[in-house]
Amino acid sequence: MKDAAPWVIAALVAIAVVVLAIPSGPPTVLLAPDFALAALDGSEISLAALRGKIVLLDFWASWCKPCTRTLPDLHALAEELAPQGVVLLAVSIDRSEDAARDYALEHGLALANMLYGTLEDARAVKALYGVVGIPHTFVIDRDGWIRYSGWPTGVTADTVAPWL
Repeated sequence: MKDAAPWVIAALVAIAVVVLAIPSGPPTVLLAPDFALAALDGSEISLAALRGKIVLLDFWASWCKPCTRTLPDLHALAEELAPQGVVLLAVSIDRSEDAARDYALEHGLALANMLYGTLEDARAVKALYGVVGIPHTFVIDRDGWIRYSGWPTGVTADTVAPWL
């Protein structure tokens, strides 16, 4: 038992260090970087032009199973909250515009909200937001501040309600 004591003490010290390293206080709120991308309907969409609206910004791909399970729900949520100024922008990381378009058409998603441009353009926006894995969703308030960053299932009417 005496041999275990140093390990127990070391473990407790390690736990204390980790707990103290966790930042306290309110989460940091960052200004959403502006970007412009072509939508699948041919129009050009910029984040700056949507100032005054709440933007659900989702990064997805048609080959990503979690993405294809969550994107229709985000689309439905944006449609439900559209009268209150909520819009969905879904940036596809597909290898081709056709793959993104085919998925959107097959699932009845508005092409005006589905962004691609080129794969390089979409990847540049993904990098601008520091997205490593998909799906990843941001909620951007009417003034352009990122209020949520994470898994799309965390974005609900209740999540968005404080900024309506």
